Amino acid sequence: MPDATFDAIIIGAGHNGMALGTYLAKCGWEVAIFEKRTEEGGGLCTEELTRPGFLHNVHCNYHTLVGVCPVYDDLDLYSHGLEYIHPPVQMGSVFPDGTALTVHADIDKTCASFARFSEKDAETFRRLHDEVKGYLDLILRTLMYSPPIPLLDITKALVVWKVAEKSEFLSVHLRNMTITQFLDEHFENDKIKAQLAFQAAISGYSTDRKGLGVSFPLLVGKMDNWHVCVGGSHQLAHALWEAFAHAGGSVFLNTPVAGILTENGKATGVRLYDGSEVRARHVVASTIDLEQTFLKMLPRERLASELVQQVEQYPHMDWSYYSVHLALREPPQYRAAEFDPDIQQAWVLNVGYANLDDLNQEWKTVRAGKLPDPKPNCAVNTLFDPSDAPDGYYTGLMRQFAPIGIGKGGFEAWDEMANPYGERCIDAWNEYAPNIKQAIIEWVPYTPLDISRRLINMVRGDWMSGLIDLNNLLTERPFPDLSQYRTPFQGLYMSGATQHPHGFITFAPAYNALQAIAEDHKLERWWQ
Repeated sequence: MPDATFDAIIIGAGHNGMALGTYLAKCGWEVAIFEKRTEEGGGLCTEELTRPGFLHNVHCNYHTLVGVCPVYDDLDLYSHGLEYIHPPVQMGSVFPDGTALTVHADIDKTCASFARFSEKDAETFRRLHDEVKGYLDLILRTLMYSPPIPLLDITKALVVWKVAEKSEFLSVHLRNMTITQFLDEHFENDKIKAQLAFQAAISGYSTDRKGLGVSFPLLVGKMDNWHVCVGGSHQLAHALWEAFAHAGGSVFLNTPVAGILTENGKATGVRLYDGSEVRARHVVASTIDLEQTFLKMLPRERLASELVQQVEQYPHMDWSYYSVHLALREPPQYRAAEFDPDIQQAWVLNVGYANLDDLNQEWKTVRAGKLPDPKPNCAVNTLFDPSDAPDGYYTGLMRQFAPIGIGKGGFEAWDEMANPYGERCIDAWNEYAPNIKQAIIEWVPYTPLDISRRLINMVRGDWMSGLIDLNNLLTERPFPDLSQYRTPFQGLYMSGATQHPHGFITFAPAYNALQAIAEDHKLERWWQ
C-alpha cells in the first residue's frame, strides 16, 4: 500500500483490536488496523470444517460475558446484527454410574438438581451464588474492567468495602488456596465439586494451582451466563467490523506488519512486508503476542536486556485443547437422561469427571506430555441455533484438556496422533451417549499444533496467551513493567490477551488499554 498516516495504528484485527479501534474512531481519530490473516476476528472464526452447511466455531464457542461486558452496549453491537441465545440449561455433567447434574439459568432449578446429590451443598451453592451476584459488578469492575491493581490491594479493598467481614466465601485467604481446596472446604459431594471444578477448568483455571481460589467466586458469578452466538462466533467479528467501519475506521486484511517504527524512544508507525511505511500521529497498539511484538517487530538494540529476558521467559499455558468438530445426523441421547431428562438440553457438558481427583490427575498427565483417557467437554450448538447446520442435522463439538507436546515426539507429534486420539474421544462420548457413533456423518480433529498454525499469536497452542497463575495475573501479567498496557516506547501500547486479565472473549485488554490511551492523550471519554 502507499505510504499513509493515521492517528492510531492497531496491529491485529482480533476482537480486542477491533474493539479498541472502534472506541478510538468514535473519538474522532483516524484509525487503521493491520491484520495478517484474510479475515478479521482472530479466534472468532466460524468455518465449514466438515461438510457444507455445518458451521463450526474453530476457536471460541462460549461467550460468557454477554450483558456484563460494557463493550457490547458502548459500541452498539446489537444494531449491527449481533444476536445471542441464552440456553435455559447452561451446563451439565454425566457420570459413570448413569446419574447427571444440571446447571440452569434458573437458580432454583440448579439447586434442585444439586439437592438430589446433597441438600447441604445445594443450600451452600445458593448462598455462594446469591452473594457473588450481589458483588459481581463491583468484582468485575475491579478485577476485569479496570487497569490491574496488586492482589494485596484487592484483598485490602475487600476489607475496606466490608465484603470480607460480611462474606461467607470472599476471604483474604483465597490467594493461598487452590480451587480444589476452596471446593473441599465448602462442599461435601464429589459430583457437585466435579461440576464446579469443571466449569473453572474450561475457563482456563487449573484447579490445582495455588492462589486461583481467589478467582473462583468470579467464575461462579458467570456460571449461568454462557451464550450461543447465533450464526457462529464470527458474527461477533462481523458486528465489530461493521461498527468500526461505521465509525470511519479502516481494516487492511492480508497485510501483516513486519516492524514497528521508533524515533527517539517513541513509536511512530509500522513497516509492512511490501516495504511501505505507515505513520501514526499518536498511538501504535499491538494486540498480538509479546514474542512477535518485542522480539520480531522492534529493533533488538533498542530494547533493554532485562525486557528481552522477561519476554523470552514469559510463561505460557502448560496445557491446551484438543478438539473434534462433528457433523451429526442427530443429537446425542444420554443414558443419564433417565435420571435427569434436562441433561438432553444442557449445552456445555462434562462427560466423565466424577470427582476432583479425576481432574487433578489429568493436570499431572498432560503436563507430563501424556495423552489422558478422554473425558471431553461436549456441546451441540444446533440445539439452540438451528442455523448452524442443514435442516434436520446437527453440529457437534468435543474439547479435551491436552498436553502441549506428546512424549518424545513433542509438539509436532500431534500430526500423527490427531486422528487416533479423536477416535478415543468419540469412544468416550459414545459410552455416555451410545448413539453418537452412528450419528456421525464426518468429523475433523483440531490439535494444539493446529491452533498455533492458524493463529500464530497463540504460541504453541496457548489459547489464553499466557499461563493463568497467581504469578501471572493482575499487575504481574505479563510482568510489572508492561502490566499497565504502556511500554517503554512512548505511544506504543499492548492491548491483547497477554495483558490483564487474559484471553477469552472478555474485551477487557482492549477496554483497559483504552483507559490508558485516553488518559495519556486527553481523549474525551464518551463511554461510561
